[in-house]
Amino acid sequence: MKHELKLKIGNMTCVNCSNAIEKVCAKIDGVEDVSVSYVNSSGVFLLKDLSLEAKIKEKIKALGFEILHEEQNLYEFKLKELKNMKTKLIMSIILSSIVMYFEMFVQGNVSALIQMFLSMIAIFYCGKGFFIHALKGLKHKNLDMNTLISLGAFTSFIYSFFVYFEVFSKDGYLYFSGGAMIVSFVLLGKYLEEKAKFKSLEYQNKLKNIDIKKANIILEDASIKSIPSAFVKENDVILVKEGESVVADGVIIAGEAEVDVSFLTGEFLPLLKKQDDEILAGSVLINGSLKIKVNKKAIESSLEQIKDLVFKAGNVKTPLANLANKISAYFVACIIVLSLFVFVFWYFKEGVNAAFLHACATLLISCPCALGLATPIAIVSALANGARNFILVKNPAVLENLASIKLAIFDKTGTLSQDDLSVYKHNLTQEDFQKLTQIENLSSHPIAKAFIKELNINLNLQGKLSVLVGSGLLYEENEDKYLIGNEKLMLENSVDIQKSKQFLQEFEDQAPICLYFAKNNICLGGVCLKNELKNEAKNLIANLKQKGIKSIILSGDNKKSVTKIANELNVDEYYSDLKPEQKLDFIKEKIKKEKVLFIGDGINDAPALNLASASISFSKASELAKKSGDLILIKDDLSLIAYCFELSQRTKNIIKLNLFWAFVYNALCIPIAAGLVPFISLSPHLAALAMCFSSVTVVVNSLRLR
Repeated sequence: MKHELKLKIGNMTCVNCSNAIEKVCAKIDGVEDVSVSYVNSSGVFLLKDLSLEAKIKEKIKALGFEILHEEQNLYEFKLKELKNMKTKLIMSIILSSIVMYFEMFVQGNVSALIQMFLSMIAIFYCGKGFFIHALKGLKHKNLDMNTLISLGAFTSFIYSFFVYFEVFSKDGYLYFSGGAMIVSFVLLGKYLEEKAKFKSLEYQNKLKNIDIKKANIILEDASIKSIPSAFVKENDVILVKEGESVVADGVIIAGEAEVDVSFLTGEFLPLLKKQDDEILAGSVLINGSLKIKVNKKAIESSLEQIKDLVFKAGNVKTPLANLANKISAYFVACIIVLSLFVFVFWYFKEGVNAAFLHACATLLISCPCALGLATPIAIVSALANGARNFILVKNPAVLENLASIKLAIFDKTGTLSQDDLSVYKHNLTQEDFQKLTQIENLSSHPIAKAFIKELNINLNLQGKLSVLVGSGLLYEENEDKYLIGNEKLMLENSVDIQKSKQFLQEFEDQAPICLYFAKNNICLGGVCLKNELKNEAKNLIANLKQKGIKSIILSGDNKKSVTKIANELNVDEYYSDLKPEQKLDFIKEKIKKEKVLFIGDGINDAPALNLASASISFSKASELAKKSGDLILIKDDLSLIAYCFELSQRTKNIIKLNLFWAFVYNALCIPIAAGLVPFISLSPHLAALAMCFSSVTVVVNSLRLR
């Protein structure tokens, strides 16, 4: 059995920090998979044995990072980290400014000594985090942004130190201010980046603060029992009072209240919830009280799903993120080698001073962080956006490939059409229809649901009900025998249905599902049932057509029913009477030629949902379908599918823009720093400033998705 370990990790300074943890932990025997997110400050580890937890924590600490205990709030930790960074930033800027003043306006040995002393504090105290992570990374053969910054600041100080003691020559320049300013600018960039990234944690923190520990269960004797919310299960009836939070998803069976659902939608106005309305876990009652029948375990509620998905989303590596991470892994080593070549070139051309300047600037201007941040922050921001619009993104990679889908395949019942039937026409007397409704209310068959909402009826029946599989129902009361079912059942019992059949055939196009009602083998009449389209179905198909996406319906329903729906939606290609394996074979053929989106909700749709390039299911769907879908719609609203496409396109555009910026920035700036562009020269501290703002630009651009 495999075990999943989740850890909150502090002190990561760049995406290469998360790559280092992945690289080291993946080598531990028994660790099957590792995914660490710099953005979320978290890691997910797939283990053969939970006893490996201690070893993983030990390795992470050895790299210089901190393991946050469960009771520690990541939001609070980040807040404290930001304050410490701000203190060091202010201190570094003050010291750097003083050093620069002495360098520019005060000459002599005393001035140089003051510069050395103050820059030492700025570089090795304010910037000590960079050096600690760089040294621990080297110990584990890992090079990252800290390596470049540490090398740049250290060489600035050492070079100036040697010049001061005339190791090189009496005419060399002092760059104590340069080393101090490097640390100041990098800290400034990291502070702005962390502050922007901090915003992406706000949504997670809001979810984590919804801490529902107790639930009030209404027992069969009408007494109320308080139990831990984790033990609330399906079909329990809970009482929620004013000011309390709903512990599990369910349906309101009594009461009326104004409810705050801002945890999900961000909407500050409360919603009025009353009997028969659905309500989600995490909703807070502003006034009133509600009795709610729970339809799933508290630990399986939409709130818990969102919490889990938000935690994991930043850890999932999408194709573009994997590409960026591979590049980042080799990028630092290449830059160090390039800097050595630059140093050698300028040393022989213009001397040690020019060689130092250009080599140091080359080290500092290169930024693997922008590459690493291009995807994860955009994905986390998109995830928060989706959750606020009732969309759970289970597989973040789908946000990259949904934009390139050109074929959408739909299941029919429960997806395009309502998952329940309704009575369209009948030729029964009021008394006979009421009797039929009473009998149907004893059954759990989907057809029976069509009658439940028809009449307020007395269910006090004394007879015996038998289910005739594939045919209908037999109800015996006193000496009377009632049959409810299809044409086959009536013919088997020699019931004459011709008159009722003629009546029902008139409405066959509108309501293709028919059943007959007979008493003591005499037909009392018939009922035709319809399966209506969902309100947003027509607009969705039209919207997809505008986007150049073809729609196909695959259904296990009968041909008449599927044809009716397809004609209403103007879908030209549709298939009926399909088995799950036939749906699967159809999709297998299609994905050989193009990317396919499948939308479904039934147990039989699970294989197709798994196989498709992208898949969408509903929170009302079967558990198997929900586990198989890449995107889950919390709200049963087909217009959200069109929004999924828009969110995907916008996310992909922002990720591409981020990657384009990161590549172009390095392609343009490295030659300038190396001194290969005539008439343009960069000092090391300006190179450090440029490097920091490349990361900040990527973060701010990604936050537009929120």
